[in-house]
Amino acid sequence: MSDVLEKQVRIGVAGAGVFGRNHANKIKANPRATLVGIFDLNAERAVALATEMGTKAFTDLSMILAEVDALIVATPAIAHGGVARAAIDAGKHCLVEKPLAATAADADILCQHAAERGVVLQAGHQERYIFQAMGLLELEERPLLLEATRVGLPSNRGADVSVTLDLMVHDIDLARLLFRSEPVSIKATRLAGKPENPDAVEAVLTFEGGGEARFFASRAAEERDRRMTIGYTGGEVAIDFIAKSFRDGPDFGLHPDFATRIPDPMGAATADFIAAILGERAVAISAADGAAAVRIAEAIDTVTRA
Repeated sequence: MSDVLEKQVRIGVAGAGVFGRNHANKIKANPRATLVGIFDLNAERAVALATEMGTKAFTDLSMILAEVDALIVATPAIAHGGVARAAIDAGKHCLVEKPLAATAADADILCQHAAERGVVLQAGHQERYIFQAMGLLELEERPLLLEATRVGLPSNRGADVSVTLDLMVHDIDLARLLFRSEPVSIKATRLAGKPENPDAVEAVLTFEGGGEARFFASRAAEERDRRMTIGYTGGEVAIDFIAKSFRDGPDFGLHPDFATRIPDPMGAATADFIAAILGERAVAISAADGAAAVRIAEAIDTVTRA
């Protein structure tokens, strides 16, 4: 890692879709990073995004890995495990968009290989930065009840995995942060889509200590809706992620200006990833946390098929 300290971090992006473009823009905007190139198995897509970003296109993963210090994995979710494992086994640091992998087994393999090779593996749960900006992560009190709705319009993006892994996984990660424990029971129902790949799911998780989380996620709706209500002994914190507003019912002294405190969560994640690579801080969003969210999402999907 010492040679990395003497120069900018050379980062590549795997995946030439919407998230690949977003991540490429964040790399280009960071003065401590160099965007080495874009990898995609589809040559036309790789060339198009690489041309837009003023960088090189790759259709061979081994070729881009030979030129980078780190890789951001923004491929379809089904490929996260394989692409990230190849990068890690090549000694490259990785930031993997959520979900960390499409299965809990693959997520655990990534964690194990990253630890064995001493590389940074950061999970792409960027919405944590929003909670941090609100001040929610500083609260000592654990919630009694959390209710989350995450609804999107019909789209092919993310459809390679269940809506649980595609959308609900965000709220699973946030709930684990707030309850600071693991679920001890899961109830879930598939509301739309195929049993092996549902498009709408509701789930109820009971956490250690008795707290309860109720999730609803859908990618088959007519309009977007992303809200969360968190109940404490003194009242409710109500968040509207689309309107970027919330109500601090218990009067915890949370920050109503959270949207201006963290205007660019993905950019913040990129900066933290680079800082971890350079040894300046611990990994901001650990691979273990990313794997835990995948494990819970997989358990929910298993219940919906029962």
